[in-house]
Amino acid sequence: MLKQKERDINAHVVAVFAFVEKDGKILLAKRSSSDPQSPGIWFIPGGKVDMEEGGEILEKTLKREVMEEVGVEIEDEILLVGNEGFFRVSGHHVVGLTFLCRWKKGVAKPLEDQEEVKWFTKEELKNFDELPDYFKPRVEKLLQVLG
Repeated sequence: MLKQKERDINAHVVAVFAFVEKDGKILLAKRSSSDPQSPGIWFIPGGKVDMEEGGEILEKTLKREVMEEVGVEIEDEILLVGNEGFFRVSGHHVVGLTFLCRWKKGVAKPLEDQEEVKWFTKEELKNFDELPDYFKPRVEKLLQVLG
């Protein structure tokens, strides 16, 4: 039998997000205007980590989400470039992990909950004024990592 304090653990949703890099460019996707969380904003593919057992869950989730949202396959190697906590519109607390991933194959296209996709150079990304304020620190961190 579990102790009361073990049953009362405040849990978080864990989400992963992917900066996908190909030939020196980074892929962003414009979210659907009907998306309840972040309608119409430019962002990176990602989503919630499912309740599964086994290894490599972050990598598996990133691969699945990138394929579902923008139709490209990413390499196995991922690099953590940032993390943050935020609240979904549902009120759930989310721990968001942002990774740098490398494109493996496929043509980027807007799929699940996306309206548009575009590959950005580092300079274009740095000067892209349609990024939400809360996303800019992640982009700055990515640009530092890329050099």
